[in-house]
Amino acid sequence: MYTGGVKWGVRGAAALWVALALQAQDPLIAGREALERGDYPRAELFYREYLKQHPNSAEGLSNLAVVLARREKFDEAVATYRKALSADPKLTQIYFNLAVAYLRSEQYGNAVSALDQFLKSYPADNRARELLGICLVETGDLRRGIGELEKVLAADPHDVSAIFALAGAHIRAGDQARGQQLFEELEKGNAPPAQVHLLQGLVYYRAREYERAEKEIRSVLEYDPQSGPALAALGRLRLLRADEASAIEYFEKALKVAPQDAESNYYLGVLFDRKGQVAQGREHLNRAIALRPSYPEAMYTLGRIEFRSSNFKAALPLLERATKYAPNEDVIHLLLARTYQALGQQEKAKLEFAEVRRIQSSRINKAVTEFQGEEPALRLEPAPQEAAPNQ
Repeated sequence: MYTGGVKWGVRGAAALWVALALQAQDPLIAGREALERGDYPRAELFYREYLKQHPNSAEGLSNLAVVLARREKFDEAVATYRKALSADPKLTQIYFNLAVAYLRSEQYGNAVSALDQFLKSYPADNRARELLGICLVETGDLRRGIGELEKVLAADPHDVSAIFALAGAHIRAGDQARGQQLFEELEKGNAPPAQVHLLQGLVYYRAREYERAEKEIRSVLEYDPQSGPALAALGRLRLLRADEASAIEYFEKALKVAPQDAESNYYLGVLFDRKGQVAQGREHLNRAIALRPSYPEAMYTLGRIEFRSSNFKAALPLLERATKYAPNEDVIHLLLARTYQALGQQEKAKLEFAEVRRIQSSRINKAVTEFQGEEPALRLEPAPQEAAPNQ
């Protein structure tokens, strides 16, 4: 058919353009230019082409890893950064980017190790020291985390992000007075009031002080009614209070301001599915995954919808990807096991049920042995989860 010819022509033209571009210039230079203008898919193509000819190029590997991280392919970015370090161990500045990739994928312990390595070579880099403090706090090492953040603040008493991070660390450590004092310093330093209230609200949110969090975040809207982060945060807070109608309203408002917000799309997907509006739920969940390719909660929730609809073949790749990004979530492994069962893949199902038991056993042992006074880090996404029965 004629239309088929047109489609083939478009694809053929794109392939021809790429081939000509690769011949016309150095792929490394072309990749760098594409990266600078934000064309990440094309930058990735050029860097991969360059690495075919120069597989041990530390520069090519490092630049490819930057692109992969920008595209939220964090696992591959980490592996590629490590290849770059193997190719040239002297490029210790790569440890910073490696740490950021770990941080973005919430692997805080690994981020700490990478930042420690980076700071051995660049001890005066306060940007890295601040990230180290933040990651230490997330791992539960509050004492060392606060110490690192205090060093950053001592070097620059007006560093807004350091004040915010330190205030949050003190509040999580139970020192409300010091946390409040730091927020007052932000206000005295002429920081925008909307920003101060938003940061303070987010700190209270992570400390599970939800009433204080909501009060602060509502204050943001008095200064900036179109604050996307504030609207999305209020949606999460309303969801925690089981006020789903208000949560939907806030998330929809947030998406009008910031349509690329993956989290608001995810929450709307969850909420529409709960209301029985499955098509709308699928639409938002697919959008969340497109915006954030490493989003296991969205993959799991969409996989659960497909499983519930007996679309087992559609559920399978979603759940397999979700376990890759969240390997220690027993509910994901459980649903994956049931999906394998439904598809007649019994051996794979047995392996997944065994993994569920391993994770549950490990969690119980950790709960028994760890220090009971330590507050665990709060996950911001309250993904709906199914109870995992013993198999």
